[in-house]
Amino acid sequence: MSSQPSHRWSLIRRAAVLACCLGAASWLSWSADAQDEKKKPIQIKMRAKLDAAAKVLEGLATEDKALVHEGAEVLNEVSKTEVWQVLKDAEYREHTQAFRSAIRRLDAAAQESKFASAQLEWLDATKKCFDCHNHIRSEKTAGDAK
Repeated sequence: MSSQPSHRWSLIRRAAVLACCLGAASWLSWSADAQDEKKKPIQIKMRAKLDAAAKVLEGLATEDKALVHEGAEVLNEVSKTEVWQVLKDAEYREHTQAFRSAIRRLDAAAQESKFASAQLEWLDATKKCFDCHNHIRSEKTAGDAK
């Protein structure tokens, strides 16, 4: 007789633990969704670019040309979206074109299994990112000073 109540309490404890876990998971999910809703479209696109960059880097490290291609395609497409056109000046357009060109060269080298060349193109593409971000910051600072 005493084994049945203890079995019952065991089931109740398991159900309580499961309910707590489900509650915590739904709270964490809701919290992450709420944070995503606060992000601007440009921040969401930047996250997509960073995720794609991670794929390119992993693909280069493992010599996986399909992964490099997947990341390169996303980087190229995201850079063409309207939300990405944050400035209208010629220098910004040059930075954007230089980035796309480096990504195309990177992808082409990887597809030909020339991974040493693809790695150098990746370094060039990354440098183009920094150049563009520096330009955007300098324009923003100049605009704030006016």
